[in-house]
Amino acid sequence: MTDQTSKKLLGLRVDEHDSNISYFDGNKVYYLKSERLYNIKYHAYDNLWEWKKDIKKIFGIDEKDIDEIAIVLDPWRNKLPMDNEEFYPAIEYEHIPTKNKVWRVNHHLAHALSCWPLYKKRPEYEIVIDGFGDANNAWTVIKKDKIFKRGHTHKNGSLGLSMSETAKWLNIKNDYGSAGKLMGLQSYGRIVEKFKDTLNYNTYSINKLFDRNNKVAKASPLDWIRTVHDKVSDILINFFEEITDKNYDAEISYSGGVAQNVIWNTAIKNKFKNLIIPPHCNDEGLSLGALEYLRVKNNLSKFKLDSFPYIQSDEKPKQMASEDTIIETAEHLKNKKIVAWYQNNG
Repeated sequence: MTDQTSKKLLGLRVDEHDSNISYFDGNKVYYLKSERLYNIKYHAYDNLWEWKKDIKKIFGIDEKDIDEIAIVLDPWRNKLPMDNEEFYPAIEYEHIPTKNKVWRVNHHLAHALSCWPLYKKRPEYEIVIDGFGDANNAWTVIKKDKIFKRGHTHKNGSLGLSMSETAKWLNIKNDYGSAGKLMGLQSYGRIVEKFKDTLNYNTYSINKLFDRNNKVAKASPLDWIRTVHDKVSDILINFFEEITDKNYDAEISYSGGVAQNVIWNTAIKNKFKNLIIPPHCNDEGLSLGALEYLRVKNNLSKFKLDSFPYIQSDEKPKQMASEDTIIETAEHLKNKKIVAWYQNNG
């Protein structure tokens, strides 16, 4: 392996939503999610240059200190060319205003590579399911660092987008968290087995599963989404079985925004014991994946990452809770109130 101290690397996810930056200083990795810096939920840089001042502010570095940069971006956000969206694994990218060498990493590959803090070697199967990545890919399966299977939004639909669209139908505020809110809301419905029995769809026809014009069963909106949501667990298990030829001992990493669903994940994990799902499986992990691409490209040893998953490069509170705060909190708990408590990394 190459001497670590010879390279300083930067991974960037800068636009659309959940911007984040990962920096390797030759010794260990540092991470920043920009919403923590700006106190704006789902914060994203609206340009391709503002990250420069933030790496100086947070990490104390200038862009000239960096040897290589890897980036994951959505080109339409900044009106960049879109004539080569099927690239894999990465392309040299000249549209970022910097003198550094920049590589644009495939969106779904960056998701898959972001799982590196949780394994010693890359799993046999890397499955990514989200709203969409580059070239409108709704899901990608990577095997031995090559694309094994892939689904597109225009052919197969998108589980992430379908959840977001259904959230709108149920009058959930339309933002980047709407699919997640729907995942919570569905628990208030009930499963209509008669309706569920009619839902003969799979991952390749996920758009048809979410067809709200399906009148086979007289279901209320909440019962409808609860039933459809429950059916997705079966579909995902069937999908994982198809990919692995029912090898339930297969090592699998699973990432992308859809991998944030605890109910579906539990159903999959009950079948596939060696399933890896990172806490940053949505886009907030993309810079970690971009950084890992550069590590592999430069043949470096595995990165060091202190206190994972508590790796945000901002400050924790300097003072412990006062006695008055503790007493007040105890009173709230006594009165059956809900309390959110933040202390150190907890």
